[in-house]
Amino acid sequence: MESLVERGRVLVAEDQVMVAELLQFQLEELGYCVVGRANNGAKAVEMVQALHPDVILMDLDMPEMDGIEAAHTIQTLCPMPVVVMTAFSELEKVKAASLAGVGAYLLKPPEPGNLERAITIARARFADLMELRGMAADLSAYDYSVSHDLKGPLNLILPYAELLNQECSTLSPQEMQTYTAIIMSQTRRARDIIESLLLIASPEAIHVELLDMSVLVKTACTNLATFIEQHHAEVAIPSTFPPVLGHPVLVERVWDNYLSNALKYGGRPPVLEIGSTQQADGMVRFWVRDNGPGLSEEAQKQLFTPFTRISRAGSQPPAQGHGVGLSIVRRIVERLGGEVNVESAPGCGSTFSFTLPGA
Repeated sequence: MESLVERGRVLVAEDQVMVAELLQFQLEELGYCVVGRANNGAKAVEMVQALHPDVILMDLDMPEMDGIEAAHTIQTLCPMPVVVMTAFSELEKVKAASLAGVGAYLLKPPEPGNLERAITIARARFADLMELRGMAADLSAYDYSVSHDLKGPLNLILPYAELLNQECSTLSPQEMQTYTAIIMSQTRRARDIIESLLLIASPEAIHVELLDMSVLVKTACTNLATFIEQHHAEVAIPSTFPPVLGHPVLVERVWDNYLSNALKYGGRPPVLEIGSTQQADGMVRFWVRDNGPGLSEEAQKQLFTPFTRISRAGSQPPAQGHGVGLSIVRRIVERLGGEVNVESAPGCGSTFSFTLPGA
């Protein structure tokens, strides 16, 4: 038999004492745990934030704040499943309650079977809503990542294409070949960025293969060669890496992101160290260590989350961007069976890492 907590923790918001007591009795008979009772909407909002129930039974007509306003406030502050109750079938109020995020509707006094059914429906609809919101956030992250990441190659393709178009008669064959090679390389990079986003957005399993990590790291460094030169950066790369399984295009994006962040937010000049560690569980951890000002514990908790600005230690201003790159990195690595991590402390630099299954 399930325990009370396993069935669910319920907050009852009802201003009529006898109805509230009946609801509590019915819920406990069904195996739910009633964690509290509120006699008005404002009190319900307060208790929800303090008790964090699994579901709320909310009367529509209550003093101080009615059930619709209370439901809307709760969904804004701390979203959770809500069942509204009323003594009369009021279509307009039911519609308004639905817009406020309510998942189910009950006529008072409810039959035990209807009560349990409404709670089940409200929790299921709430779960679906949270999944849809997560998907929407992912899509927003992908949209931003496409526009953000494609700026890099496009900022090189367009100037060199314009140069070839305007100065082709005065350029030497060697210069023509150099500029054409840059355009081709950056076009391939733009294609790979789009391909990687399509791969991680697809519900289908991602094909993995044995990776030559040395090649992928060197390719990522080549993509960032101009950036490395501008910052007079030092990048230490080991001669070999342990064999792992992954997708080359996706893993190259991970290195692109980690290295570009280390160059932007590392020391001046940046000194980067790339390495790997074979773990006892068969996974291999790859990492990029920088000599930057480091990150506070609070900042580390916000990393790998879309649209989060990170304030770094020291005198540097907050990092530009919205954390979308790192959120995509996390999605890539998790799709490949690994995990991401950061180790940092103010004044001690940062080490960003990811794991992949060993081959």
